[in-house]
Amino acid sequence: MAETTTRDTILAAIRQGKPDLHPLPETLGFAPNIKPENLVEAFMAMVKTNGGQAIRVTSLTQAHAFLAEEYDLTLPILSHVPGLDISNFTPAAELRLLDDLHLVVLEGKVGVAENAAIWLDEAAIGIRALPFISLNLSLVLSEKNLVGNMHEAYRLIDTHTGFGTFIAGPSKTADIEQSLVIGAHGSKTLTVFLLP
Repeated sequence: MAETTTRDTILAAIRQGKPDLHPLPETLGFAPNIKPENLVEAFMAMVKTNGGQAIRVTSLTQAHAFLAEEYDLTLPILSHVPGLDISNFTPAAELRLLDDLHLVVLEGKVGVAENAAIWLDEAAIGIRALPFISLNLSLVLSEKNLVGNMHEAYRLIDTHTGFGTFIAGPSKTADIEQSLVIGAHGSKTLTVFLLP
């Protein structure tokens, strides 16, 4: 008969101490923390807190007018929002222009009022690097796609589209001497257009 080692004793104790497996609950029971009638105001305030700006518009024409006033539309610009055709180059034909990308306009799928995070999936983004390499980023979001918290958002997003990401404001860091720097390693500005 083989002699029992300390290792065998420890592993046997671990096996005996293993808890029973229980199924996960159907719902985690997190109640919405923002009333539905306050979602837009809470979301807009949080976008501002995150260093961006949120603008309510009634049409994409209004969004286009704002972009034309705020940005030089002769610089490299891409828009993947149907009806907001301000792209002035095609990445497949002029890939080098991505190095100097001035503005990207994308369509958000879900917006979260508690932290202003906006879900973008691969269908909306196209080239995965676009929201991160552009100097300026604009997102278009329907007010009907606003939810109160991340728990509600995860129930709505489609995780089968491949790549997806939440974006909440322009890039920022506070690692150096605890000073907040906006636009440190990505877009310097974020403008969110909220459509009714």
